[in-house]
Amino acid sequence: MLKNIDYRKKFFPHLRILPEDINAESGANYDDDDDDDDDVSSLDVMRESEEITQRKKSSSSNSGADLESFHDENHETFASTNGATTKLQPNIPYELRDENGRKWWKYFDEFEYRINKEYRKSRKWYEFLYPNHTTHSKAERKLLYKLDIVVGFYFLVLCWSKSVDTNNYTNAYVSNMKEDLHMKGNDYIHTSTISNVGAIVFQLPFMYLLPKYPAHIILPMMDLGWTWFTFACYRAKSLSELQAYRFILNAFGAAYYPVSQYILGCWYAPDELTSRVFLFFCGQLLGGVTSGLLQARIFKSLNGVNGLAGWRWMFLIDAIAISLPTAILGFFVIPGIPSKCYSLFLTDEEIRIARVRNKRNQIKDGIDSSKLISLFKWDLWKKVFFTPTFWVLLIFDTCSWNNMTAFSGSYTLWLKSNTKYSIEQVNNLSVLPACLGFAYVFVCAAGADLFHCKWIFMVFAAIMNCISCGLLIKWDIPSNAKWFAFLTTYFSVAPSPCLWSFINDFLRFDPQVKAITWIAIYSFSQSTNAWIPNLAWPTVESPRFKTGYTVCLIFGAIYGAWTFVVLYFYKKNERKHALGNGIILYDSSKQENPPSFVTKEMEQRSDGYYYLKKQA
Repeated sequence: MLKNIDYRKKFFPHLRILPEDINAESGANYDDDDDDDDDVSSLDVMRESEEITQRKKSSSSNSGADLESFHDENHETFASTNGATTKLQPNIPYELRDENGRKWWKYFDEFEYRINKEYRKSRKWYEFLYPNHTTHSKAERKLLYKLDIVVGFYFLVLCWSKSVDTNNYTNAYVSNMKEDLHMKGNDYIHTSTISNVGAIVFQLPFMYLLPKYPAHIILPMMDLGWTWFTFACYRAKSLSELQAYRFILNAFGAAYYPVSQYILGCWYAPDELTSRVFLFFCGQLLGGVTSGLLQARIFKSLNGVNGLAGWRWMFLIDAIAISLPTAILGFFVIPGIPSKCYSLFLTDEEIRIARVRNKRNQIKDGIDSSKLISLFKWDLWKKVFFTPTFWVLLIFDTCSWNNMTAFSGSYTLWLKSNTKYSIEQVNNLSVLPACLGFAYVFVCAAGADLFHCKWIFMVFAAIMNCISCGLLIKWDIPSNAKWFAFLTTYFSVAPSPCLWSFINDFLRFDPQVKAITWIAIYSFSQSTNAWIPNLAWPTVESPRFKTGYTVCLIFGAIYGAWTFVVLYFYKKNERKHALGNGIILYDSSKQENPPSFVTKEMEQRSDGYYYLKKQA
């Protein structure tokens, strides 16, 4: 067993092996005796670091009442409720909740079954970024600070790097690349489509790679390929050559979105995640701002220097000064997942705390490679496709991709069509919607975590996006109204952190299904975005794009309405797993009594909550 560990450390640099990991590999049981401290102390963390063993027991009832409780060979207590088997956690307060008289409007309470009353009561609103309640320790909050600095900041930089390169295509187009490469008609949108195809095709292998190999190797290697072909774009002598480079470039950037979200979902709790996805998304918005400003400055200062056009200098600077350092940084910063951690910056205790947090939040972050189901087995695909979750999220993500007016390039092309603006002014003004986008995305992301409610911000953003599209469809409107419409286009982007947080929370129970579902829905959604823009945003319609705004309005309206469908399935899923969230359900109006394990296995303390009894 130790040879196996040495082998992994040799080929996967800075793999962190904890003492209990060695014990687990050798077959030893890690002692999990009780402790008198009600908080999650360092000693608790060390004693609870082994993975939760999920047990399946047959169900004889569809109610939320208890079916059966049992102990495994390690004397851990499990309870089967509502078709789900859950390990009862020591030192965690459980709320006993009678659903008799439940109000109809509780349907809109997104976290009704996700957190219990103790959590709501002890969580101060101003601490929403770093929750402080009886199940959190100071060491856990310190871990969150460190994760934000290491993980959050890196993914912000990674997304910024990709966004600068992507937005540079539009900025280069309006900075004489169109004339230099003799682009005409729909060449602009066709090149974008060719780029998207490269990303879509090369995402699929990550269904196999993502749960099997460490991201701190995969992402930087892909990033190096992205860097090289960003560099190659500067030397494009023809449109076909540029299209080839953009195709391969996007192939190397194929999976950084889903892989990044997969990793974030393994480290953060559901009421912490949306705000951290906002950090990631800030990189995309910052890229939109940076690209325009850099292109304006470069066009002014370097256009014609050494015989190179300004837009060529931008590709050079992108590759050498931005993309390459990001790729190198990734080898040392990306932490993997708590159960297979590669971080140079986290202590052993912090890794243990992260593992306990995942147990408490029912997040299964990883699985041993030997236990992965073959991609060629039908049983695996049934777990993915034969559940409502996949199809609900697929429609949700598809609508999200195709309602985004912000990334259509229509605003920049409208500026370009206005003869009173110079090329430098067009590049400078092109950053305005992205600048305002920071505020829109922050309101939605921070509000979702602050109020434990993602759906209301998603619906609000969808309404604002529809208003923006409606004004631009009309087109012949006062100048102030048209500027308002363009400057609110980033409401089409604003709910994306909420969407990705929903996806992570839905898929937290099975790492392999999570990886496949992430890649599958992302690939399908992006594939629709590869051909729909060809129909909706033909360059020859510039700058009005009536068809494009109409398509975005339709998808935006569906997106807002579909949020309620997602909320229904989310609530249904969380009710099934309510016990794992610290909520013991029964309904006295259906002649149900409190589950039997409450009296057998638990004790009520002075605070009114139930705790697992200490094992003798």
